Amino acid sequence: MNAGLTIGELARELGLNPKTIRYYEQVGLLPPPRRSESGYRLYTRNERERLQLIKRAKLLGLSLSEIKEIVEYAIDGRCGILQGRLLSLVETKLGEIDQTIQDLIAFREDLGRYQRHLSNRISSGAEDECRLPVPTPCDCVGEKVDAPSE
Repeated sequence: MNAGLTIGELARELGLNPKTIRYYEQVGLLPPPRRSESGYRLYTRNERERLQLIKRAKLLGLSLSEIKEIVEYAIDGRCGILQGRLLSLVETKLGEIDQTIQDLIAFREDLGRYQRHLSNRISSGAEDECRLPVPTPCDCVGEKVDAPSE
């Protein structure tokens, strides 16, 4: 790898799109690579390792700005700071996931109540009220369902 990898070679090796690598350069996650005489980007082992770190950080759900911060710590060899910051970021992500799970559970319960309401309405013949022509628009979708009507 003395000459370096081209962007296509690097992208294939890491399973990335070359446009992604160029974007990471544009936003400062990767330094501008050296160029061959013909103008091709050439990447070293350091850029490859940096991209691997970026990929792992993305798997954790980190934003590009968070990734940029931890990449800087890693490049500078500040492992203690990096680990502390990663712990903080992971704890925050876990809290966000827990909140999302709670929101999804509540949403699922709401949908279940609405499903039962609509099912009961249909089985009782109340859906006939929605048949055209009607003087007012059907309000089946807009009805607020507080509790199951079982």
